[in-house]
Amino acid sequence: MTKTKVLHIITRLDRGGSSTNVIDTVNGLDRNFYKVDLISGLTYDPDQKIHQSLQTKNLKVIFVDSLRRNINPFYDFLAFIKLFNIIRKGHYDIVHTHSSKAGILGRWAAKLAGVPRIIHTPHGHVFYGYFNRWITNLFILIERFTALITDKIITLTNIGKQDHVKLKIAPLKKFKTIYSGIDIEKFKEDAPGAKSLREKYQIPAKSFVIGAVARLDEVKGNDYLIKAFAKVLKKHSDICLLLAGDGDQRSVLENFTRELGIEKKVFFIGFSDDVNAVYSLIDIFVLASLNEGMGRVILEAMAFSKPIIATRV
Repeated sequence: MTKTKVLHIITRLDRGGSSTNVIDTVNGLDRNFYKVDLISGLTYDPDQKIHQSLQTKNLKVIFVDSLRRNINPFYDFLAFIKLFNIIRKGHYDIVHTHSSKAGILGRWAAKLAGVPRIIHTPHGHVFYGYFNRWITNLFILIERFTALITDKIITLTNIGKQDHVKLKIAPLKKFKTIYSGIDIEKFKEDAPGAKSLREKYQIPAKSFVIGAVARLDEVKGNDYLIKAFAKVLKKHSDICLLLAGDGDQRSVLENFTRELGIEKKVFFIGFSDDVNAVYSLIDIFVLASLNEGMGRVILEAMAFSKPIIATRV
């Protein structure tokens, strides 16, 4: 039996909801029927452990360093040429793109390479919380144009679908909602690593721990969380803030805590290999994002029965 050849393309495989969703998708495809390849662009994650974990999954992973999140005409052109060549030589039956940059470059490369079926999952969108009005409107126009060559657009929530339809990205019939779930078996028990984590950062046993698991990027709203924490700290001195994640804004946020005089109460622990220890340690979970596709971390915190404060995204 001839297997269907599928190529997934994501802008970057950093730790986070989008990458986890893509990994779950490619690992879930039955290899008796599908031959699956995955392209990832330049990652922020310095140890690339998420990449290493994929090498044993009967999956060919291709890295395209010129595929980068930030807009750069030079690298974007190189990435497009590279994607086109890979897709043309691969003779894929389906190309499934993920996130904005990979979605634009990958879909047009697939179209020019003659791929029969093109699918895109936005994993949220950049229609608010990212850019100013003019750039946002430009992205909307580009998405509308690119949707014309897309067979199906998969959103992670019905709200995401409604946002796209409201902005006339594509007609309703072109969308399909597939919810992004989690394996609750991995998140339902207290982790022994919580004690070690508390000791490592010298968090007092009686301290009330507010926690967030998020990239340290502007759209995640960590600056608002830190500012709000500083206000609460004035009335409740026995609290601390634990930020699990990393990103371009880390040094900016660390400086912000020093400006507010709360640096001894805010702990930046970076990417954690034992996220269960983080959830076990915290007393309340906060999601401060300005924009989210799904917000898988909320589901994870719920699996640990943690109270949650979240922005309406």
